[in-house]
Amino acid sequence: MKKRFDKLFVNGSFFHENEEINFVGVKDGKIIKCGNSKEIDPYYNDADEIVDLKGKAVYPGFTDAHMHLIAYSQKKLYEVMLDDVTSREQLVTRVRNFIKEKNIKAGDWVIGSGWNQDKFDDKKFPDRYLLDEISTVHPIHFIRACYHICVVNSKALAIAKIDENTISPEGGRIDQDEKGVPTGILRENAMDLVTEIMPGIKEKDKMKELIIKGCQDLDKVGITTVHTDDFPFVEDKEVLWHVFKDLATNKKLPIRVVLQLRVARVEDIYAYNKMGMKSGYNINNLRIGPIKIISDGSLGSRTAALDHPYEDDQENKGLMLMTENELDKLVYESFTNDFDMSIHAIGDRAMRIILETYERHYDMYRNKGFRPSIIHCQIGTKEILDKFKKLDIIANIQPIFLNTDWDIAQNRIGKERLKYSYCWKKYIDTGILCVGSSDAPIESFNPLYGIYTAVVRKDLKGMPKSGWMPEEKVEIKEAIDMFTINAAYLSHEEALKGSIEVGKYADFVVLSDDLYKINKDCIKDIRVEKTIVGGN
Repeated sequence: MKKRFDKLFVNGSFFHENEEINFVGVKDGKIIKCGNSKEIDPYYNDADEIVDLKGKAVYPGFTDAHMHLIAYSQKKLYEVMLDDVTSREQLVTRVRNFIKEKNIKAGDWVIGSGWNQDKFDDKKFPDRYLLDEISTVHPIHFIRACYHICVVNSKALAIAKIDENTISPEGGRIDQDEKGVPTGILRENAMDLVTEIMPGIKEKDKMKELIIKGCQDLDKVGITTVHTDDFPFVEDKEVLWHVFKDLATNKKLPIRVVLQLRVARVEDIYAYNKMGMKSGYNINNLRIGPIKIISDGSLGSRTAALDHPYEDDQENKGLMLMTENELDKLVYESFTNDFDMSIHAIGDRAMRIILETYERHYDMYRNKGFRPSIIHCQIGTKEILDKFKKLDIIANIQPIFLNTDWDIAQNRIGKERLKYSYCWKKYIDTGILCVGSSDAPIESFNPLYGIYTAVVRKDLKGMPKSGWMPEEKVEIKEAIDMFTINAAYLSHEEALKGSIEVGKYADFVVLSDDLYKINKDCIKDIRVEKTIVGGN
């Protein structure tokens, strides 16, 4: 006789606002029954499998609403990792050892990422001459932790034909010394001069490996859905689309994946359209999300576009990576071609311009039911927050950025601008929907770190002790919602995921401790004991 439930998850403390839930019945990957321990007896014999959760706290599966899955896996598996490098000397030693261990042949590229000059004693950027100490026979390319600046050696500059006569491209900068000689530092669009000649990821098998292994790592920290921006990291967008489709069709994606479609030109939108993509299109665990645009740089590299100069660099207001007309055309064509929209903006100038652009196309995106967002939203103003609310724009934020930014932000932008920066509580109190993400591999994608930093406003070492801008601490429920139901709303899936309710996917996470009962400073130490996706 066929039983009612494929699985019955029992003896759990399921997170729910309005009722006590101790058991969940699952059929075909969805929740078909929720109840408390007093009413469970009749169901024990009506399930193919009973899973005892041993009284543990169970929360909806977490979503990371913006990261770079392929870049994360590529960095972990194939690049020299520079995240923890704290001196120029350590960088040189680390990379020399990497070349030796990997037996990298002369002429082959040495690639790495994660360096941050703010961790160095002298705070100085690495340059071509430092990298030349490592090797003059290998072209070397290292991306800063923010992914908005790179440093290359003389060999790489020569291959890219960059010299004192090379003009910086629009939206980018080639740093030069006092004699006009390139230093090896390339900012924003200038990075393309090198990346365009570097070998890209082109083999299908490697793409599959990077996707699967990345998803497996996400699964370990309780992430059941990821929104990922991957298309710039491969040689051929169409090949990557076929790889994702193949994995989804054959049910080989371990978690749910929402694709963010990066564009820099209108032709990119047409290319995605030609491939048959539309926002909201699904194949099993795969979903097409929004068009993704990058409008400015990062705070750490001083390339975020500000309305007034940087506090510690009075000649610099950062960079917009495209003109307002170019941005307007990308937004218009995205909506016209039935794509939702998500735009990277860190500086107040970038956010202001984007909101003005969204406002011009308000009727179009409202009529089509789209839910446009801005990713990062770090440096704002009261006027910017008010316009977010007026236009129903979603703020896709990374609370974990506090881990590295809290001790540099005031130096970059000054005390006055800080009042409306990283101000997630003000966003929420204004009525702006906030969704949570990590921007990995820039920061850890562990969602418990994101919840921790949002709630206590401290870095992973517990600093500053009283919390950074403690008035911006959010409530536990608000932080959980960022990584669950709010993120589901962003991808138009709030009826399918984001909470533990009948009719939704059986996506949930079993934790070692309850987020509501543990000391808030210990949230970062909670372990994920089980991650369940579609009941499995």
